[in-house]
Amino acid sequence: MRLRIFTEPQQGASYATLRRVAIIAEELGFDAFFRSDHYLKMGNVSGLPGPTDTWATLAGLAAETSRIRLGTLVTKSTR
Repeated sequence: MRLRIFTEPQQGASYATLRRVAIIAEELGFDAFFRSDHYLKMGNVSGLPGPTDTWATLAGLAAETSRIRLGTLVTKSTR
């Protein structure tokens, strides 16, 4: 069985939080870490500390992890 993590950081997660989740997921043997690319919060949450950029976040996590696959479930086309 493959286990993957999906996060919605626009709901209120900093890069430090996403980093902790990705590193722990990798240590626990998860296969992948995915995140949304939304900038606006959904529902009745503060969304603080504010949105993080999807690709900048994944680039940072790539430098800090070694095995876990990284990706996004939503990416807008520029066509």
